Amino acid sequence: MKKNRNKLRKSMLMAAPFAALLLSGNAFAMGVPPAWLPFHGFAAGLGVGTEGVGIQGTTAIIPKTLNLNVGFDYLHLSHSFHTSNVNYNAGVNLQGEPITVSWFPFQGNLNLTAGVFINQNGFNVTGTPTGGTYTLNGQTYTASQVGSLTGKTNFNGAAPYIGIGWGDPMDGGRLTFTANIGAIYEGSPNVSLTATGAAANPQLASDVQSEQNSVNSKLNGFQWWPVMGVGLMYRFG
Repeated sequence: MKKNRNKLRKSMLMAAPFAALLLSGNAFAMGVPPAWLPFHGFAAGLGVGTEGVGIQGTTAIIPKTLNLNVGFDYLHLSHSFHTSNVNYNAGVNLQGEPITVSWFPFQGNLNLTAGVFINQNGFNVTGTPTGGTYTLNGQTYTASQVGSLTGKTNFNGAAPYIGIGWGDPMDGGRLTFTANIGAIYEGSPNVSLTATGAAANPQLASDVQSEQNSVNSKLNGFQWWPVMGVGLMYRFG
């Protein structure tokens, strides 16, 4: 009798994995993948923050532990600053595609998030003289001598991100409120200034180069971009 019971127990243990596979197969057949599978379910939503207005999609790599997030953010701002007696107006375009992973260490709402922003942030700069003249590298030029003074600024194309957040769109109810705070490292801005009159004036060209270096030093503090935002996500799976 005891020998028969041992055989029965052994048979049940051997059959257990096949039973699990059979149940999983039935779940797939009904269009409902098992919740323990990676990339099970999907959530999408809208957000707003220092990176602009954006959309985001999320799926679970490991349910209640690790999520994969992808998105798109955009914002246009204006910023003014000056060096010597040249006033600069900058159109700031903030645009990026974040690809991040969120880790939920306590399997709750608190998460640590890291990843990379496909960074397309940039400045378009236009310089105008004060008092009708430009002072570039200590030299004074009339507006007609300089012509138009413009510039472009670019940052690193791939910018690392690290932050802390709240909310797991892949757990709980269908609607989830999310919040995050962190920073993107964009690297030192690279400004390229151009004066139309410099082509025929070597001294002006040299002074524009010095002014470019001065502008770059003014923008050196923009290596880190703070990220703060809130969002609302809806889970489909």
